[in-house]
Amino acid sequence: MNDQNIIPLFVAGSLMITLFAFFLIAYLLVQKRKQNLYQLEKRQMIFDHQNNVLRTKIEEQENTMDQISKELHDNIKSVLGFAQMSMYNIADMATNPEQAVLLEKTNGIISQVIDELHNISHSLNSNFVKNIGLVDTISKELENIRLSKNIVCTINVKGDAVNLSSEKELHIFRIAQEAIQNSIKHAKPTNINFELSYSKDLFSMKISDNGVGFDKNRVYAMNGLGFLNMFQRARYIHGSLEVDSAPSKGTTITLSLNPNNNGINN
Repeated sequence: MNDQNIIPLFVAGSLMITLFAFFLIAYLLVQKRKQNLYQLEKRQMIFDHQNNVLRTKIEEQENTMDQISKELHDNIKSVLGFAQMSMYNIADMATNPEQAVLLEKTNGIISQVIDELHNISHSLNSNFVKNIGLVDTISKELENIRLSKNIVCTINVKGDAVNLSSEKELHIFRIAQEAIQNSIKHAKPTNINFELSYSKDLFSMKISDNGVGFDKNRVYAMNGLGFLNMFQRARYIHGSLEVDSAPSKGTTITLSLNPNNNGINN
């Protein structure tokens, strides 16, 4: 075979190898793209499923709290009202001064219980929370805590309040409620302080207490303290939640989110 035949064969062979390499690379790229799309679709399906489960859980919680609120307002409060009326009637018939004093004290206790039920009923009712707004709702909740638990409660609002959606404000308030109850139940504080900070690109809610504190590295294992619920609600409104605590150092919980993102995980 002479040189004139070898050169075309060499060129043809090189071209075939090049074409083979090209198609092989193209095939691998297509398969890789398909694999990436499959992984993306799989992750999206998992994400959608988790969001659906989370949304269902939160909706069930709100429905349960609304039902409890209605039960407290319509039934238990009414029963106590009738009991108080009976006590007034008994007081009118009392002839013993000591009995009259005791009946008056009992009526005072019933009145206090009715007021407490009224406040609890409102704080549990999602429509009430949505109607009066985040700052006023938290302020009322702290006032109730101050009166009933003898805990110094303060709220400080920085910046001009940015208009958040009513649903988002409801979830922020539920996080605040959970944090307050955790603090009262476990931390035994004498002070609970709220700071709501509004700016163009950031809303934050900082909740601090001077309670006993805990090891913050154990926060994810403390499901019984309600932290899981707070983290889930924060995620649901596209926010982030940070917990800072240490034994004997109190606890600070900070919720942050972008006020321009008015979406809810769906």
